[in-house]
Amino acid sequence: MSVAHRWAVVSLVVFLALAVYVTVDPTDNFDRMAREVFRPDDVWGPWQLAFGWVVDTAGPPVALFALALAGLVAAVRRRLLTPLVYVVGVAVVAVFVTQVTKAVLQRPDPHGDVGVLSGSYPSGHTAVLLCCLGGILFVWRRQPPLWAWWLVLVAELTMGFALLVLSMHWFTDVVGGFLLAVPVLALASSRRFLDPVHRTIRPSAVDSVGSPT
Repeated sequence: MSVAHRWAVVSLVVFLALAVYVTVDPTDNFDRMAREVFRPDDVWGPWQLAFGWVVDTAGPPVALFALALAGLVAAVRRRLLTPLVYVVGVAVVAVFVTQVTKAVLQRPDPHGDVGVLSGSYPSGHTAVLLCCLGGILFVWRRQPPLWAWWLVLVAELTMGFALLVLSMHWFTDVVGGFLLAVPVLALASSRRFLDPVHRTIRPSAVDSVGSPT
């Protein structure tokens, strides 16, 4: 197993353990204390005004659109359909596993609300954002540089902080979204999927006629 696969296994185990914990033995006391730290007395103040735009500008619809655009650009530039197929696969898997988990657990959010076939755990904002940003990097480069991953981490932490400041999710929801995205990205980093995305098209015999030797 590669390092990425080991991280994926560890992350998935911790994610499942946390999912059981928030359901069987709810983390209400810890999460409520964390909520008071990030948004005391549920009051709307300057921090909420400062970070409210993050959720809108980097939410799942925007992140999925950016991923699709990256796949489309790569497909046009490389004259391959595989980059577009790749990003669609990443998006479908990320949204599917997130929504299925939400529907199964149906955990209420910090304001006591729970949607139809949905829930607060894990945070879809953090899970989808990390999957989409990672997918964009993999479409860009087969082995993205370390500095690019640091930028992704900063964006993910900013989203998580914004969700906590706005009291849109519990602290454990945000952690769960991050943990769920790691196995998805580990799967997306497999050579089986990336090799077709970065395949180089060799010129045909017709294209090479008249070319200098």
